Amino acid sequence: MEDEINHLLSRAESKFCTSNGGRCTSKTIGLLVRRHIVAGEFHYIGKEASTRWTGGPDLSMMAEAGVLDATDETCREYERVVDLKYLEEIRAQAKEFPTKRLSRRSGLAECAIRNFKKGKNTIRARSLRKLTKAIHDLQNKNVKN
Repeated sequence: MEDEINHLLSRAESKFCTSNGGRCTSKTIGLLVRRHIVAGEFHYIGKEASTRWTGGPDLSMMAEAGVLDATDETCREYERVVDLKYLEEIRAQAKEFPTKRLSRRSGLAECAIRNFKKGKNTIRARSLRKLTKAIHDLQNKNVKN
């Protein structure tokens, strides 16, 4: 427990730098200055990302900005990777059914289904699972009739 407390107390401040622009350490004293950040590319951060992002953007974790040390592993981001061929296949199957019918069957909002049908790949993984289940249910229902 003592090691953990010492680790927390000696952690360097990542949002600020020294008055001359140097990197803060646990031994830094005096007035600190905010770091200047240049935002890079914005992208989706899912639930698997660090919990430090939940309170809004944590600029101390943006290594792409160039101001931060790239070897600093304060954050691990997990990007959702979905096969585009699979998405196109599901999109084609979704276009076979009316949006309203898919919405009722899946429990998803009609606008989300419409956006997906139009080619936007902003659908969440859970929503995609619900939609594919609804499509398969409707396909099996049509096969039985």
